[in-house]
Amino acid sequence: MDRNSYIPDSPYLTDNLTDHPEELSLILSISKPKRYKAGGLVYVQGEESKPYFYLIEQGKVKISLLSKGGSERIIIIQEKNTLFGYAATFDGHPYFHTATAVEETILRIIHINDFLNLVDKHPKVGLLIVVAFARVTRMLVLQIEDFSFLDAEKRVAHMIYKLAFEIGQKTPRGLLIAKKVTQEDIARLAGLSRVSVSLALNHLEDLDILRKKRNIIEVFDIKKLKDFIGYL
Repeated sequence: MDRNSYIPDSPYLTDNLTDHPEELSLILSISKPKRYKAGGLVYVQGEESKPYFYLIEQGKVKISLLSKGGSERIIIIQEKNTLFGYAATFDGHPYFHTATAVEETILRIIHINDFLNLVDKHPKVGLLIVVAFARVTRMLVLQIEDFSFLDAEKRVAHMIYKLAFEIGQKTPRGLLIAKKVTQEDIARLAGLSRVSVSLALNHLEDLDILRKKRNIIEVFDIKKLKDFIGYL
């Protein structure tokens, strides 16, 4: 499997509007900027939905589920030029997840009425929401598949596999995940404890599949990693 045949399904969303510069420019023209500090809450799970959604102009936002006990499960980590918050805006029901700025972040607020008026004039803009829904739906379905069929080590391996293809940088030895994805992030993405993630990464390192150092993971043998997972 190579990058050309890879179907994006990792929970790390990057630049999904970059290939649509005209539509992106139109969306920006009807939006208003708002700045958030690191850790700032954009909206909270269970909160009444607002008549607008968001585009990340700068920074990073995590979308997560919070349990009654306070534990967190990260669903998506999103970067520049990605949309979020649109599901609750369109269906009018409360937010079913929490959105938090991971770092200093600038969002563009897009009011639903302004967006619908824009779609009337430029129908292709509406397809961006359809594509965003499809991308996230694919990712969520495959996460459920992981939880249903993979043990802890293989879930970690599959998460690394996805991240390597989605945000990995080529190196002489393989693919480098250098987006500051911590073991705690991987644990919250994979629905595991940090200890389980650490043990799984140690095992994959012993197999010479990858090397971990602080917040950096380098995958040496993507085929061996795929074979370890088994069902891809």
